[in-house]
Amino acid sequence: METAHHHRESPPGRTGALTTAATTVAGLALAGAGASGIAFDVVGGIMAGIAAVTGESGVVDLGFDLPMAAARAAALAAGTTLLVTAVRRRRRARGACARCGRRPDQGAADHGAAVHEGRGDAGHASPAGGGRETWQRLSVRAGYLTVLLAAGYGALKVQWGLGGTVGLSDPRAFGDVHLWTPGLGDTGVLALIGMALGLGFARTWRPPLRMPRWMPLTAAFVGSVMLIPVGVLGTGLRVAVALGLARPSLEGVSPWVFDVIYPWFLAWGLAMGTAAAGYHYRTRGICRACGRGRPAFVRHTGTGVPVAREGAGTTTL
Repeated sequence: METAHHHRESPPGRTGALTTAATTVAGLALAGAGASGIAFDVVGGIMAGIAAVTGESGVVDLGFDLPMAAARAAALAAGTTLLVTAVRRRRRARGACARCGRRPDQGAADHGAAVHEGRGDAGHASPAGGGRETWQRLSVRAGYLTVLLAAGYGALKVQWGLGGTVGLSDPRAFGDVHLWTPGLGDTGVLALIGMALGLGFARTWRPPLRMPRWMPLTAAFVGSVMLIPVGVLGTGLRVAVALGLARPSLEGVSPWVFDVIYPWFLAWGLAMGTAAAGYHYRTRGICRACGRGRPAFVRHTGTGVPVAREGAGTTTL
C-alpha cells in the first residue's frame, strides 16, 4: 500500500517575488558599498594624474588607493547588474517586456500619441497620459536645474584657482594656487561636463550630432553615483557638527561653504539622475526585443503626419 506524501510548495509568484526582493537587496548593498567612496576615487585619480604631470600638490590630499578603487568599482558594477536583473524579473512578472518595460497594450497607445501630437521631436512630445506628461516636464526642468547647480559649483572652484577668496576664512588657505592646481581647474571641467549633460538632457540632443545615447546616460549615471553619496554623507556630517557630535576640519574654508556644498551635491546628483531618466524615456525609440514603442526622432510631412527619420529605430544623439 502506497502512502501519498503531500508537499507544501510556495506559490510560483511568491517565490519569484522573494527572489526579486533578495536580488534587489543584494544589489543595493553592493552598489551602496561601491558608491560610498567612488567620488573620491575618481577625483583623487584625476588629481594624482595632474600632480604627476605638473609637479604641483593638490589643494587637499585625497590620496588614491588603486586596489580599493578597483574593488569599489567592481562592487558598483556588480550591484548595478543585480538591480537591473531585479527590474527585468519584475517586468516579466507583470507581463511587460524585460528590456523596455512596455506592456502589450502600450504599443498602440504610443503610436496613437505620436500621430495625435504632431510635434517636431521627442524633446517636446507629450507622452500619453497626464502622469507621464508631468514626469517629462519635471525631467526637463531637472536638466536646467543641473546646469545651474553645476555652474555654481564650477564657478566657486574656478575663482579659487584664479586666486579668489570667496568662501575662504583664511585667504592664504590654499597657498600659491593656479587654475591647473589639482582639485581646482579639473573639478571646474567636471562641472562644465555636468552643465553640458544637463542642457543636453533638457533640450534632448538629436542628430546630426550622432553620439550614441549610452554615452551621456553613462556619464550621468557615474556623476549621480559620485554626487549623491557624498551629498548624503556630507549633509549628515554637517548635522552632526551642528549638534556638537563631531568636530569639523575646515582647513581655512568658511563653514558656510560646507553647509551649502553638501546639500548642493545631493540636489545636483538627484537633478542629474532625474534629467537623465527623462531623457532615456524620451529617446529610447522602438524596442529591439518586443518591437513596441515609436521612433524617438521624427520629421513631419505637409500633411502633419509624423514620419520616422531614417535610422530612427536605433536612437542617436
